[in-house]
Parts: sequence; structure tokens; C-alpha cells
Amino acid sequence: MGRHANPDIRRAFAEFQDQDTPSKCSKVRCLHCGFVRAKNTTRQIEHLHACEAYLASPEAQAWHAQNRDDTSMSSGMAPNSVLSGQQPNPNLQINRRGPNNKRARDGQQLAPNINMPPPLAPSLSAHLLTTCAQPFTQATQQPFLSHAGCGSLAPGPLSQWMAQDGHYARGFIRFVGQLLAKLRLPQTANSQFHPMYRTMDLLISALNNMRREMSFFEITATKYGLTMSQEPPTPITRALLDLFVSASSSSASLLEGMVVLWGAEHCYRTAWQYASSFSSSLSTPSTENHIVALHQALIPNWTSPAFSKFIDASRALVDELANITTARDGKEEMARCEEIFRQICWLEERFWPDVDGMGEGDDSARLGPSIGPMGAGIDSGLNNGMANGMNAPMQMNGPQMNGPQMNGPQMNEAQMNGLSNGPMQMNGQMNGQMGAQIGPQMGPQMSNGERSAGGDGRNNFSGLDSVRQNS
Repeated sequence: MGRHANPDIRRAFAEFQDQDTPSKCSKVRCLHCGFVRAKNTTRQIEHLHACEAYLASPEAQAWHAQNRDDTSMSSGMAPNSVLSGQQPNPNLQINRRGPNNKRARDGQQLAPNINMPPPLAPSLSAHLLTTCAQPFTQATQQPFLSHAGCGSLAPGPLSQWMAQDGHYARGFIRFVGQLLAKLRLPQTANSQFHPMYRTMDLLISALNNMRREMSFFEITATKYGLTMSQEPPTPITRALLDLFVSASSSSASLLEGMVVLWGAEHCYRTAWQYASSFSSSLSTPSTENHIVALHQALIPNWTSPAFSKFIDASRALVDELANITTARDGKEEMARCEEIFRQICWLEERFWPDVDGMGEGDDSARLGPSIGPMGAGIDSGLNNGMANGMNAPMQMNGPQMNGPQMNGPQMNEAQMNGLSNGPMQMNGQMNGQMGAQIGPQMGPQMSNGERSAGGDGRNNFSGLDSVRQNS
């Protein structure tokens, strides 16, 4: 059956040429609802079957008034069935089976079409939070935060954290400035709706927020009499600042930088919300200045609705930028974003100062200038030995160490005394001091295969600053 001109189709659609496509195909636009598609009579008819604007139009009403007769009434068709979409317009019927008339191979009619909601756009932020659920939880549920919420945190860890947060804030301002430099703003109408302009507005807001936060720290310290430590950035803080530099460099995309901005701030909000969840356990208000400052100023600052609104806007922009990215290999860029988010969680977990069960600063899990818990004992033994009696040159490879005097069973007390007065004066100090230092520390570790008491496997490197300066 050949095609023929259909006056209803011509009246309902406007035809035009699409100059933006390579084929410059003909397209039509529904004059009732504005729907645009390629010119196809069958699909146009199907659209009018479901177009509520057309069914409620005067044309459809006029057709119904002209074609109401006894035939339609005797067939059981309701008077308004065409207008409500329950029955197709007979004037638009063609010789084909509609989607609801298809039958399966066994002769049973298939289920009717169901109007499904439009598919949701993919969410990069939801993917990152799902993939990195465990690292994110570890980064936002640290003992420092629970003690801060319970009111049992000591002043020292809070002062240490405030000093490191100051370094973080100053690095954050440079980071946002570099992200602003990466923006390419096109000339467009209604710029407030363009993603690049909205990203610019959010970054400017982030700069203003961080400047207010720096002033907020100074005012809070003065109001509550808090001590602002002047210690330099720890290696973990330096690693966060290095991440800011890397994510805003010319080799990184704008999306990667926005993932860092949203990820770091989202960790902060979630962490302080975790601390706030312990506030109800305070039986009586504390009178200590730093606890009062925590519960009246610091915790409310990062759990406020305004801060949550900023983070939600950042997350929405991350998802939008991910969906409109024009990277040559989008999968590779998504993998980099996931790697960056994991790094943020790892660093944020170690950014909070270590505290013990009483909320005091805990240095037992931190590495000193030597090689860890075992090295601390060795270093202490060596230092004590040198201080107590190593006045002669140390000859570790001489006959006193390798000869029969050390290894043979005939070595008696007199020989040991003789050795202690000879070139190898370190012998007694090494045996005594190292045994006292290494024994209590290595014994449980060697027997049980566990870390030293108080250690949780996190490296805070609190003693490496002096090593770096001296070297």
C-alpha cells in the first residue's frame, strides 16, 4: 500500500531541514507539544496517539463532534475515548499492527506497553561513594571526631588540628584559583544556565567561604582563648597540598579538580556530622574552653545548612561535568577520578590527629626519625650506650666480636671484663641497654604477630620534619 498525503499530519506538524546533521535530513516539530523527530509518517501518527496536547486541541474536539454517530456508540466506545487516548483517532489509522497487537510465537498477546519514567543520568559521585564506601567510612569516623563530639578531647590534639587546617585552607585558596584559570567561558545567552558559568560561580563562592573560614578561626581562637599552634605542615598535610597542585595542573582535567574539591569538602562535612552525633552523650555542659568552642562554634560550622548546600551544589556539578565531558577516552578519565577519590579518603583518614582512649594525644603510633617502633628501641639503646660509656673507637669487626671470645663456651667473667675495658667498650652497653629496650617491645610482637600497642597501621610521620630540616 503506497503512502499518501494525510491532512491531519500536515496540520499537526511543521516540517524543516536539520542543517546541523551531516545528512541534513528532514525533521518535523509537533505544533501542539513541540516534540521534534525525524520525518516519518508512522512515528508521527504514533506520537499523535499519545500527545495529550493534541487530544485536547480544538482540532481533535471538532473531529469528535463531526464523527459522533450511532456506530461508535453501539460498538461500546465511550464518547470521549478518542480524546482521552483510550482509542486511536480513526482518521489516523494505517494498515499496520500497533505495538499492542503484536503476538508471541505461542499465540498469546504480549503485555501492553507501559509508560516508563525517563532514565536517570549516570552519577559519578554516587559511583565513587559506592566503590570507596569502606575508605570513606574510615576517613570520616576517627577517634579524634568521636572524642570531639563526646567532650573528652584534650586541648593538644585540637590545637594541632587547627594548625594543620590553617595550612589546608591557604593551599585550598591557591587550588581554587588554578581551577578558575582552567575555565573556558563561551559567549552565550542566559549564561546563568551554562555549566561553565555555574562552575565559575561555585568556585568564586568557595573562595569567599574559605576566606570567611580563616577569619572564623581567628575569631574563635580569640573568643575562647584557644592556642593556635605554629607547627609546620605534617607530611600528610603536605600530601594534601600536593594533591591540590596535581589536580589543578595543566595535565589534569577540570572534572578531576572538581572531584578533589567536592571529595575533600564532602569528607569534612560527613566527619563533623559524625562528631555531632555524639553530642547527645554530654550529660552536663563542659566548662573547658576548647570543648565549649567545639560545640558552640566548630562543629556547627561544618554541619550548617549553608555548608551542606554548597557541597550538594558541588556534587551536582561534578555529575553534570562527567556527563558532558568530551574527553577522547572517557573511561580513562573516570578511572583517574576514582583513583583521586581513593587518595582523598586515604589522606583525610590520616589528617585527624591520633588520640588515645582518653582523648589525649597519642604518639605511640607515629613514626619518629628512625625506622618505626623497633627502630625506636634500637635508637634508644644506641643512644644510652653511647652516653654511658662508649669512649673508645667502636671496632665491630675485630676479633673481640668474631673470635672465640664471643662465640666459644670458654668465655668467662674475667674475659668479659677485659673486653669491656678494651677497644670494644660498647659491649656491656649494647647488651644491657638494647636488651632492656628491645625486649619489652619485640617480645609481644614476635610472639603474637601484631602491631605495637596503640598502633593502627596509620603513619602520621610527626618526627620527620626535624629530620628533613637537619638534612
